[in-house]
Amino acid sequence: MNAPRALRDGLRIKEIADGRLAVYDERAEQGHLLGPLSAAVYRLADGTRTLADLAAAVTRAHPGADLATVRLALTELDAAGLVGT
Repeated sequence: MNAPRALRDGLRIKEIADGRLAVYDERAEQGHLLGPLSAAVYRLADGTRTLADLAAAVTRAHPGADLATVRLALTELDAAGLVGT
């Protein structure tokens, strides 16, 4: 993914106080609970950041994250139908 973009159409998104996100896909009638790191990736994936830029932004919020963990989060978000390019 060059510049991943979080999908929002047809999704209901609820912020949870501890940094997680609850995402409900109305079309698929499926819910997802994103952990803090995946939630940060989802929030920051706006289609303007390259993978490297996205990893740098996520790392500022989650110092233990690196490019590999951001890539894994994107893979999981893509499999869930929550991101595109």
